[in-house]
Amino acid sequence: MAPETFKRIDGFSAVSKQPSCQEERLKALQGIYHCGYHSERTYGATSYVIVHPEGNILVDSPRYTERLAGKIEALGGARYMFLTHRDDVGDHDKWSKRLRCDRILHSKDVEVSTADVEMQLYGDGPWDIGTHFELIHTPGHTRGSVCLFYKPLKVLFTGDHLANTPESTLTISEEYNQVSGHDRRVKYRDVQEKNSALKAFLASKIQYSMA
Repeated sequence: MAPETFKRIDGFSAVSKQPSCQEERLKALQGIYHCGYHSERTYGATSYVIVHPEGNILVDSPRYTERLAGKIEALGGARYMFLTHRDDVGDHDKWSKRLRCDRILHSKDVEVSTADVEMQLYGDGPWDIGTHFELIHTPGHTRGSVCLFYKPLKVLFTGDHLANTPESTLTISEEYNQVSGHDRRVKYRDVQEKNSALKAFLASKIQYSMA
């Protein structure tokens, strides 16, 4: 996340140089953590914690456990719990009570179990959370699917909107379905391989739209 500050030494992340400016300091204070603790209630969906100086964000709901709650609290808790869509909400109520965070969900995906979320999104957006996060309405997997774009690191949390096919190519949900995004995470050898896959995917979409 901050190669100017951190390096890999003997398999561990270590500080190699103190931040020299505000931009480097901001990057050094940020981090993205895979929560693990996948829940049957969310069909094994993946959840993340974004650590940020203005308040951490829990993306989608992992299975609630005291062990994970303690680890998230050690990172500074969470200011928001961003729910990408309706079938990845899982134990949202337990996390909200424990972390005292505001839950965010699009109104088109609100159901009885999520009727009390603190922040409902209306319309087509986009919406901002502070200066570094943008919420983008991407209906397809569900009517209320929303992606979170982390601007400084150029990271997009897509929920179930972007998925991997059996042929190891990327695809998006263009019609309401609720089946994608609940398999193993896609792993690339490096950034170049990931960028190549994204460029190939975008090129195929542009070619299809022009046909």
